[in-house]
Amino acid sequence: MRVLHDFSIMEVFEIPSDEFEDGPEFNRYLTRNYSGLSSNDLYIISGITELTRAEFEGQLEGRGWSVDQEYGAIKKIGHQYSQDYRAEAYLHFDEDQQLFFFYTDQRKTEEINDAIVPLLRTIKGVHYLYISPRILKEVTEQIAEQNESAKVTEFIAKRTEGTEIPAAERPDEERTINYYGDDGLRTLREVEDRYGVLPHILEINIPTELNFRVDKEGIFKLKSGSLSLVFEYLDECINKCLDIKEAYDSTRVEDIEITEGNVVSQSTPARIDLNLQYEDIDPLQTSLQDSDYALIDTNTERGSVYFSSKIYDQENNLFFNVRANEEAIRVFPKDERDIGAFFRFFEIVQSTVDEYAEPESIDYPAISS
Repeated sequence: MRVLHDFSIMEVFEIPSDEFEDGPEFNRYLTRNYSGLSSNDLYIISGITELTRAEFEGQLEGRGWSVDQEYGAIKKIGHQYSQDYRAEAYLHFDEDQQLFFFYTDQRKTEEINDAIVPLLRTIKGVHYLYISPRILKEVTEQIAEQNESAKVTEFIAKRTEGTEIPAAERPDEERTINYYGDDGLRTLREVEDRYGVLPHILEINIPTELNFRVDKEGIFKLKSGSLSLVFEYLDECINKCLDIKEAYDSTRVEDIEITEGNVVSQSTPARIDLNLQYEDIDPLQTSLQDSDYALIDTNTERGSVYFSSKIYDQENNLFFNVRANEEAIRVFPKDERDIGAFFRFFEIVQSTVDEYAEPESIDYPAISS
């Protein structure tokens, strides 16, 4: 039985006292039973981390979250984040892929935005599962191909400065388009061709089967229908996003003694393959500065395009170096690494320079002072 707090906010849906071996078993349980557990929308908030389970849970505890009950691999957690409101969710931590998931049917505009989403932005070594606009569009087209009746009923699509998406109308303009209507997929295709925008939020309806919403920050919302399909599409997005983490995981920083007393920092970078033009550099620098990055000792060259800079990430309090030419940006970690810093930088590159930018792991070390 679900209980009302004194301030009339419902607790998260209840599950029976049972133990789940892993996340997939919990997902299967929800697929079979969620409609009987709650009449509210189910939110799945996904994130990625380089922390261990113990470190991640320690960070939650340090921010006021407590474990209310354990169900094997699943933990029910809660946080009294204001005098009147308490956030609750079920947590699964995937140790193999270092992914984590919060499940809740509480309010998006209150408990989720005010208590859960900040965790993905403030804990060092943590980031939301970034689903690029290009991936959102690809998954949407895949759904439409598999289901003739599928409709996009709502979307928010954007065009950012420096993007290379072709646009028939005023390609130099940044713009945001909010659209509601059963012909959203057709309209999305039309506005991409005409205005060069890509989706950041999508709501998809497959009549009699599924109605769900997804955004580029890894939040899935089941409104009605088959939860198994939502998990299928979530897995599709995860598989596409893990390439970013693999590129980050390949980076290394270590001190190498060249001669006695002479030590240099040897850094193995991550590579972001893209199409960089000289005209992209100013918008990239502006976007980085607007996102709390400070650029130091910057060098740019026209012709055979070259760009290099030491970058200070003020949000994560760390430095990294970048070197770029027409084909790639190489990101060299400095004294320490942080997955959130790399994801943030990659997202800016995709949104500002090239939406087709792809991460790539580099196996060989390169000296970066």
